[in-house]
This record gives sequence, structure tokens and C-alpha cells, in this order.
Amino acid sequence: MVIGIDVGGTNTDAAIVSDEIKTIKLPNEVGIGGILKEISKEVNLVKEKVVVSTSWPLNLIISKFSEYRTLSLVVPGPGLNYSEYGEVVKGYVNHRGDIVEDIDEYEIAAIFRENSYDNVAISSKFSVRNGSLEEKIAEIVRNYVEDYRIALSHYAGGMNFPARIHTTVINAKIKETVFRLTGLIRRYAGDFYYFKGDGGIIPYSIALNNPSELYNSSPAAVALGAVYLTGEKNALVVDIGGTSTDFVEVVNGMPKIIEGIELAGRKTLIRCVDSVSIPFGGDSVVEKGKLAPVSSKPLAFGGERFTLTDALNCSGYEIGDYRASREFECDVESVLNQYVSLAATTVKEIGCEKLIGTGYLAPYLIPEIAKAAGVDYIIPDHYASANAVGVAVSRVSMTLYVRIDTEKGFAAYNGHTEPCPFKPGSLPDDEEIVEVAREKVVEVAKKFGASEEELGKVRTVYFNSFTVVRGGMKRGVIADVVVQIEPGIRYGRL
Repeated sequence: MVIGIDVGGTNTDAAIVSDEIKTIKLPNEVGIGGILKEISKEVNLVKEKVVVSTSWPLNLIISKFSEYRTLSLVVPGPGLNYSEYGEVVKGYVNHRGDIVEDIDEYEIAAIFRENSYDNVAISSKFSVRNGSLEEKIAEIVRNYVEDYRIALSHYAGGMNFPARIHTTVINAKIKETVFRLTGLIRRYAGDFYYFKGDGGIIPYSIALNNPSELYNSSPAAVALGAVYLTGEKNALVVDIGGTSTDFVEVVNGMPKIIEGIELAGRKTLIRCVDSVSIPFGGDSVVEKGKLAPVSSKPLAFGGERFTLTDALNCSGYEIGDYRASREFECDVESVLNQYVSLAATTVKEIGCEKLIGTGYLAPYLIPEIAKAAGVDYIIPDHYASANAVGVAVSRVSMTLYVRIDTEKGFAAYNGHTEPCPFKPGSLPDDEEIVEVAREKVVEVAKKFGASEEELGKVRTVYFNSFTVVRGGMKRGVIADVVVQIEPGIRYGRL
């Protein structure tokens, strides 16, 4: 049995998936604690596997990017001007992972004596090969800022230093929210997993160090849920939520992924589902006869403003207290045509042969959207909570950045150094190095509680190696490897 929870813009959905599927939908006013209490009436959350998707609150924080006072401490090394990325401080780790210049503790302390900050991002240029300078800086920063407000760049991985700096800044801004949410969930569920934006899941302890991986996870969740519930491998998922409608293309059973998205005007290392959204959903308010990108509780559910949901009731449907909707006078045909036309145009621009409709308004609007776009459609069981189902049926996925240096006799895994798995001075071939990296990422996943059947295929994302030659003799091998346990759906009995 697995419990999947997805916090959306309007509602929080939960799915209890075993031989059967049971879903629960509660308004966000109840909060994650409220829905956990509700689920606790059905199952023992401490004993069962719990997976949580939280992209909406994180998206909200990122939308208020400049409101958080973030100090970005950058350690680029000598001769490099990174002042536009933050406060440049002394220290240097070279390309081989050697500490060439230590930090200046007094320099860092002086920065905090002059100013105060909400959170701190620490980024050293080659920290993915040796993260010890970042850790040393963090020890000093903890005298001024709580640990849950400090982000270190080696957890983000990736050699693109500007993108890693910006990803670390984002991590610093959202880390406290994820930390506090984690504490709340653990009151009810004990150890649990977070659902990522690429459709995989990771233990909460890993997410705390790189919370940007959770960004935009809801579209990934609904795509996996749609595939699981329908068996369709190639389609366009149209998820009609309360505040927006998301469009996610599914190819060969997985949502399309985009690498290195831009946030707040700069490239990041974030990998997530490639989705398109329009700013209208069931709670979108009708103003002066047209839909507005403003959300409110529908009249049919005790609200005070006329919405798209209320317009459907005025056209003959009976959703909630439909009589309350019909007390309002409006050209509902024009309102519905506006929404359907915009959604159908989006479908045509993306291109597909079949829609999978999800969200609580799917039965009412998907047939019209499909007709206007000239495509087929399917609406699965549990369409209203397909997002939570997707969270529940996903499998563990994680990425490991590996540096092997047999000349110096060390290895680095996401910036943490260990003794080299090969003898000093040895010359392992490419296949042996890749196999070590693949075994290591599986070892790490199992260390955090993943079982063998939960793990998907291990993919080699990047590989480069060369032989070190000194004095005409081969002294060792240096290799960089990036491996990933691929995200996907865990089929079969849960």
C-alpha cells in the first residue's frame, strides 16, 4: 500500500493505492495536517509508504523571489569575477578537487556583522568534486542563520557554475518551507518521500538539501496518474484545476522533461516536466462577462463570486449547490466558449491525437475541448485525483555526480569525498568506472530505504575520462560520470 498526496492551488488530493484505489479531496484551508488526519482514519501512516508532492507552495515562494533577503556567498577562485552572482569571498577548490586556498573566517563573519539575511546560499566553483569549503563556510554561517536557511551548491550538482549558483539561491529561499513542512508531515507519517518535478521520488532527507527538485511536480504527478489509470502511452494530459489548466505531453509512457529551466531570469539546474498552463480553472472568476485570471471559491461551494464552475451549472450541469450558481445572471455560453476556445487552441499548438482529461471538471469540459480541437479523448476513473494517484505509483529516482581520480586515490560523490574504489595509479577502463557509478547510486538509494523492486533502470547521463600521463608514464585515470535512476511508474501490486 502507498499513500500519495498532492498539494494543488485550491485543493489537496490524496490517494490510497493498493489492490484498489481510494481518493480523498479536501480544500487547502484544511491544510496538509488536516488531510493527514483524515487519511489516518483509513490507514496507519507510520507503517505505510507515504509520498508527498508540494510544488504549488514552492511555486508561490519563487513567484515572490525578491521578497526574501538572500545572501549569495560565491567562492569562484582567483582571477574570476562573479560579483554579479553575490558576495565573492576567498577560497579555492581547483578542477581536481584540491583545496588550493582556504577560506578567511574573519571575512565571512564581517559580512554578517554588517547586515542580516533571511537565508544564505553558498557556492564554490568545483564543490561537486570537493564540497568541504562549502561545509566549512556553513559552520561559520550557522552562528548567524539557522541551518534550515542555508543551502550548499554541491547538493545541486552540475558543473555549470552560474546555473548552480542560481539553483542554490532558489534552494536557500525555499528550504525553510520544505523543512517546516517535513516536520509537520513526520508528526503523522514518520519517514516519507517527496515527489519531484521529473516524476521520480526521493527520501525527504535528500530533498531538504536540494528542495528545488520538487519544483513543478504537480504536472508530473497528474501525467503519471493519467498513464497509470488509462494505460495510454502517448497522449496529451489536460488537467483542469481550480486556478489553472495544465497541459502535459506524454511520450512512451512518460511526461516530456525539460532540463535547466529559467527562473527569475536566470538558468538553473532544475529538471522538471515540460508543461504548458493557461491561467483559468474551475475557480476562475467571471468579470464583466469574461473569465479573469483571479480565483475564488465558486458560489456552488459557498463562495461569493461567480466562477467557471458556476457557469457550467447555469448551462445545465449540477455541480455542488447548483441552485446558488443559477441566481447569478451571465452570458454563460460566451464564458464557456472563451475557456474551451483557449484550451482547444493550446491543444492544437502542442499537437496530439488523444486527450486524457483529469481534474474535477474533466467530464464537463474535456469533451468540448476535444471536439473543438478535433481529437479523441478519454476520462479515466479517479480523474478528479489523478495527481495523487500519480504520486503514489511513482518510483524512486535520484542523480549522482561522480568524480574518480585514481592518480590521487580519491572519489567524490555529489561533492562528498571517499577513498577511490580502484587501486591508486590503476587504469580502469570506461566500463568499469561506469559500473562503479551505477552501483553507487543504487547503494545510496537503498541506504535511504528504497527496495530493489522500486528502482528503475540506471541511465548514464554523462561520461568523460582521460589518462593522466607524467614523465612519459601513465599515472592514473580521471573520470566524471553522471548517473540517474530513471523516474517512472511502479507497476504491479503496491
